[in-house]
Amino acid sequence: TRAPIIITRYPQDHHCHYNLNMCQFRLLIATLLLVAASAFTPITTAPAVTTTRATSLHMMDVSGVPDIASTGLILAEAEPWVQPLSLVLDPFLNLFSFAMLCRVVLSWYPTTNVNELPWNIVTWPTEPLLRAIRGSVPPAFGVDITPIVWLGIFTFFHEILLGQQGLLTMKLKYGI
Repeated sequence: TRAPIIITRYPQDHHCHYNLNMCQFRLLIATLLLVAASAFTPITTAPAVTTTRATSLHMMDVSGVPDIASTGLILAEAEPWVQPLSLVLDPFLNLFSFAMLCRVVLSWYPTTNVNELPWNIVTWPTEPLLRAIRGSVPPAFGVDITPIVWLGIFTFFHEILLGQQGLLTMKLKYGI
């Protein structure tokens, strides 16, 4: 049997604070983890392209044309710093994007003690980043939006550098 969700709204605050029991909160976090994990995929390089030559009446004779794979148009040798940088940046940006997403969810529960396990695993690495811009970004409707700003920054840089058409991805695939 499923336990009913108990939601309590505290009318003395201007913010809406909801009280979920710990089992329901863990289920919410596990669902967010699965959604976030499915959103981030690792970078894969394109497989080597092999071309076949066929001769028939309907096809052009390509005996004098070099293979596309040997011309360097499909895959090229990238500088030695590109692959290690992408291997470090990809998990770093994904981890901090997920940590900021967890901070957004934690902000919904202001009574949570963030100095206890497992919350301090998310709080301690992200707090210096949040503190750096907290004075510059004003609260929106009484809510601290600095985790959302950092989440946007991390996902923006992930997409620009490591996305499907990101700079490092293109450098790895095509050597440009």
